[in-house]
Amino acid sequence: MKTRVTDTLLARVGNVEVSKFETATGARLRLRRAGSVGAPAPAEAEAYLDPLELEGLTRLRYKPIAVLSRTRTDRERPGQPEKAEAVEHLQNEFAMVGVGISHANSDTRLVIMDMTAGQTVFLTSQELEALLAARHMDLAPLIDTSDLVAIPEPDIDQA
Repeated sequence: MKTRVTDTLLARVGNVEVSKFETATGARLRLRRAGSVGAPAPAEAEAYLDPLELEGLTRLRYKPIAVLSRTRTDRERPGQPEKAEAVEHLQNEFAMVGVGISHANSDTRLVIMDMTAGQTVFLTSQELEALLAARHMDLAPLIDTSDLVAIPEPDIDQA
């Protein structure tokens, strides 16, 4: 029996190709370093991020991680709010995210939206390059939500 794999290119952000990579075990976001026109072939690098890791990236504002600390400068751009184009949904049993591309002021960014919490992160080409060098354990602090403050839910028995 042959396993079907699809790799759908979503966009190119700087020198990084972003695609939705689907296998029988679920969808992943594939980041791959691509060469620019007329430039020598770059060193091969690629990363596969699952929906839970992508959801964790939306927490960068609250929980910075070392692999992105050198490239992460601005949190929100002033001016008009950005919107993502052609949003693709990736989900597994733990997380559901929307992934798209934002174009503003001749700048292209990858947009990741946590569909449950409503948080969004915009990643530049430099940040995507940094993620190509990251290991899954580098993203672990973003996945652990035990130290985030949550709004307590009302107790229905106390009503």
